[in-house]
Amino acid sequence: MKNSSRALLAVLLLAGFPVLVLAVAGAMIWLEIAAYQHSPLTAGRLGFLVAPVLYVLFTALLTFERTRDDDVPGLPVTPGEQPELWAAVRELAQEIGTRPPDEIYLIPQVNASVYEQTHWLGLRVRRRRMFIGAQLFAGMRVSQLRAILGHELGHYSNRHTRFAGATYRGRQTIGRVLNGLDSTWSARMLRPVFSAYAALYFRVSMSVNRQQELAADAASARVAGSTAAATALREVEVLDTAWRLFLSKYATIAWSAGYLPQRMAEGYQLLLADEKRAKKLASVRENPPSEPTSQYDSHPPTSERIALLEAAPDVPVPPGGELPATDLLRNGTALLEAVLATGFTAGASSKKKLDWASLVDVGMRNSNQVEALRIRRSRSLDELLDLLDAGRLEDIADPHAPATAGARAKRDLYRPQVHSRLSIVVHAQLAKADAAHWELSWSGPAKLVLAEPYATELDPAVSAAIDGDTAPLRALLAPVHS
Repeated sequence: MKNSSRALLAVLLLAGFPVLVLAVAGAMIWLEIAAYQHSPLTAGRLGFLVAPVLYVLFTALLTFERTRDDDVPGLPVTPGEQPELWAAVRELAQEIGTRPPDEIYLIPQVNASVYEQTHWLGLRVRRRRMFIGAQLFAGMRVSQLRAILGHELGHYSNRHTRFAGATYRGRQTIGRVLNGLDSTWSARMLRPVFSAYAALYFRVSMSVNRQQELAADAASARVAGSTAAATALREVEVLDTAWRLFLSKYATIAWSAGYLPQRMAEGYQLLLADEKRAKKLASVRENPPSEPTSQYDSHPPTSERIALLEAAPDVPVPPGGELPATDLLRNGTALLEAVLATGFTAGASSKKKLDWASLVDVGMRNSNQVEALRIRRSRSLDELLDLLDAGRLEDIADPHAPATAGARAKRDLYRPQVHSRLSIVVHAQLAKADAAHWELSWSGPAKLVLAEPYATELDPAVSAAIDGDTAPLRALLAPVHS
């Protein structure tokens, strides 16, 4: 089946969904009327089963073509504030053969997208919006960002987004109906009918959308260059992987202690620039995903898209493409900081700001203290050492660790575990006395730094304590023990 025929079928299926809803609702109303004519009491009982189903169906119909102008994520940028960015987007739109968006927003996600507010299944366009991830500016070259934006504008030129808005709302409506049909057993009886229809609609619409994505890739290569289009797809995977690492291991490291970094964008760029991290991320760049994220993913696998771009006739990259993408922004650093800050929850406004070195140290101190308290279980350090004197390693080991018979086997099993847990408790004690701190490393986990004599004598003393001789450790900790 040709793509145009599939597109027509997708639109017809979408238009047919309200017809299916009305047909099912009509059948239920007819059944209720027939029951009433036979027996009002029977109709009343049946109504308790029918009414919830009708509510779900008619609620879906009322919202099927209604567009809400919800809060838009990120920060808007006007032509007056960011003339270079707007000029680039307008230039790309002209080359693509479409009009530029009415609004541009920078968002805190590793993504770019276009959206059109439409009426009547996408036949009438109210407003066009473009969303660009701040991380793309932080980690891409101008040529790569142009390729990403050219791809999104390519959807405009092929009128992909005309029906995308209706398709998206159709997905929501179908999903709302399916979820609502789980409310009662009578509603669940109708679920197979709508599930089958939804599966057919999703399958047809996704096939069309995947062809649209490949057409947009071709438009991207035409205006930004083949190499830029292919490397941009690889770079998005790298930036996404790095961003998830950055959020979990760096940006939120002191969240529970009440702190956030002062310069979010700067930290993300430092992580990307780190030589060791770059080597690890290179494998992501060289091996892009070869499978779709789901059965109904609208995008073909990244590796397939790259292969098609690299196999197509070469289109040279326009001059200036090697410049950093931040060159398209005025006051870029401050703007990206503001955009990334919008990605946190409302609780972020109450967090204090710290420089990166202090943030990592505070975050690690806090997590170390929390873990030490969990290990101690209201016991003092002296009580833990007394347990070691008595040879009771199992009382310090992880309580969920498997038990074992025999003293030798028990010691072999628990010794490395107790060494690690006791070290955590001791590190917490040293950190309170400012004899230990953690140093930021963009190459890997924060590094624990111990003052002397702890840097050289602590580990042997802990090992001796586990073997039953706690005297060296007690003596070593006497100056900082409270």
